[in-house]
Parts: sequence; structure tokens; C-alpha cells
Amino acid sequence: MKYPNFGILLFIILFSSGMLVFGLYLLTRFNSLFTRMIKIEWLRKNIVVWMIAISMGLAISPTNREMFEAVKNGNFVQIFIIEYWAFTIMSLFVFNTTYFISRLKWVQGKSFRNRMFIVLSTIIICTMLTGVPVNYFGNGGSFKGLELTLLFNFYTGSMCGFIYVAMSYVNLEREKKLSEKELEVSKLLQLKSKAELDALHSKVNPHFLYNALNSIADLSVTDGRKARQMTIALADLFRYSINYSNNNFATVNDEVTMTEVYLQIEKIRFEDNLNYSVSIDQHAGYYLVPRFILQPLVENAVKHGLKQTGKMTEIKLEVKRENNTLVLNIADNGPLFPDQLMPGYGVKSVFDKLDLLFPNSYEIFFRNEPYKEVSIRIHKLIKNEATV
Repeated sequence: MKYPNFGILLFIILFSSGMLVFGLYLLTRFNSLFTRMIKIEWLRKNIVVWMIAISMGLAISPTNREMFEAVKNGNFVQIFIIEYWAFTIMSLFVFNTTYFISRLKWVQGKSFRNRMFIVLSTIIICTMLTGVPVNYFGNGGSFKGLELTLLFNFYTGSMCGFIYVAMSYVNLEREKKLSEKELEVSKLLQLKSKAELDALHSKVNPHFLYNALNSIADLSVTDGRKARQMTIALADLFRYSINYSNNNFATVNDEVTMTEVYLQIEKIRFEDNLNYSVSIDQHAGYYLVPRFILQPLVENAVKHGLKQTGKMTEIKLEVKRENNTLVLNIADNGPLFPDQLMPGYGVKSVFDKLDLLFPNSYEIFFRNEPYKEVSIRIHKLIKNEATV
């Protein structure tokens, strides 16, 4: 055998090395190449497989005697076409057979180890089978060196199969790590939300507590019965605030009951200057809402109505269900809402709780016409089945 000169040898080595690097690059980008240009996954992957097959075929060309001679004699293109048409058919046949077998339900239901064994076996067997017709037609209708062809194809199929298994294992580990990170982030977000809700639950308006205790102190001298009623009501209100058993939700019935307890305390304080009414749709009482969502709004009505004007304040609380929406209305006859409403702590806490527990599933309206009213509409219905 007459070897080519140094220049031709250098050209072959550099060309083949470039093809090897290009083929490896295609392998690393196998699932992401041409995703914008070609929407059909099967077609896209076939094109990439064909490119990888050609690249890898060229990468091993230095071991091919005919390629040496082709470069030396100037008919490289002709030999390339003859040599690699079969390689293209083989690679596409092996890929498509493996592609469809790996997507069979009984294969996908196997463990990762068994699934990879089936895929690896499929690649090796298909690669060896393609060597038979290629050897036959490549030798003019007769078999020549079939044993060596099968041995070479077994080696090639094994290498491709192990590369596939290795890449699948790396992808599996990457997905596991991503899932673990997502789970960790989810837990952190849950802890953050719980901490924020705990903070919202634990903060009771200090002015309300101060005024209630002062009223109890005064009533203990002038009217012991009312002082006792007010003390019991205040204890119930704080018990509801503290003993929520790590549950950020309350049924509408419980929430309305505790709001009534608050109104009873204020009614004892202001007597005839405060009237209130409560109406609950019988079909709405067992739905869940954020804990302490009504009391801050009712407290706002008392504060801005009775305390600022000194006039008799009437508050109407209504809860009903409209189709798939839970509606909570708090109306009063106090001063109208300003055009530029600046929510204080109480109203802001309502927004915060709804943002955390019903994100993008609620609306709050502040109306002055036809009467003054705050309306909360929760579009995600959660029923407390254990209570029913």
C-alpha cells in the first residue's frame, strides 16, 4: 500500500477531527436543534441523526483505505457518495426502530435499567441486521467478508448504544436535580407564605385592644354584666386568632361568627350608636375563606363611620354564592370612600391574604353607589367537606 504524502494526511486528520467535534456538538444539542424551524419532533430528530451519522462517518475516514485513495486521486466526492449512502440508511433505520420501540407503553412502564437494556439491545441488533443487505449489495450481489461486517456493526452498535445510555443517565440525573431544586423552592415558598400568613394572623389592631380593655375597666365599675359579656367576647375573638391549628382557612360560618363577636364588643361599647345585620346564604356557609378576612373590613366601617362622625352607624354583612363565585359584601352608612383610596393596614391585610391563598382568583370592589359597600368576589370555590 502506498500512503499519501504528509500534506494529504494532515488534511484528512484535520477534516476528520473537525467532523468528530461537529458530531459531538450535535449529540449534545440533540433535543434542542431546529426546534423553532421544525415542529414535528420525529422529523426533526431524523434530520439531526442523519447529520450526526454523516459527521461520525467522516470522523473515522482516516481508517478507510478507499478514502485515502479517493483524496489522493481527486475523486473524494464520488467515493463519499458511494460510501455513505448506506451509512445514512443504516443510521436512520436504527434510529427509527429504536425511537418507536422506546415509546411503546410496555417499554415506558419498565424501570430505567430495564428500559435502557431494551434500547441498547435494539440498537445493537438493528445495526447488525443492516450490515447484511449493505454487504450483499455493496459487493455486487454476493456476500464478502460478512463476518467482519457483522463484527464491525456489533462494535459500532454497542458504542452508539452505550453513548445513548450514558446521555439518558445524565439527563435523568439532571431532571432529578431540577426536580429536587423545584421541590426545595416550592417548600421555601410555602414556608414564606405560611410565615407571612402567621404574621398577618398574629397582628391584632392595638387600638382596638386598648379601647376594648379600657371599656371593660369602665364597665366593671358601672355594669358588671356587660363587662363580663365583653370579656368573654374578647376572649373568643383572641382564641379564634390564636388557635387556628396551622390552618389559614376558615369556613364562612366560622368567619361570620367571629365577625359578629367583634361587632358585639363594639355594640357593648357604643350601645345604640351601632346596629348591624348578618345574612348568609345557606349554600355558602361551608366554603373556605382566609381567616380574619371580614373583621378588618367591618372594623374599618366602625372606625370611619361611628368613630369619626359620632352618628349612628349601620353595618350590613352579606355572604352569598353566585354561580361559581363566593360573594362577601360589607355595607355601611358611613362617609363615602375617597376617589383615591389609600388602604390602611386592615384592608391591606385582606389583599395580602387573598394574594397568598387565592392568587388571581379574586376581586375587591369599593363602591359608593347605589350605596357604600365593599364587595369581595372569590372565583375559586373550596368547600370544607369534613364540616358538611
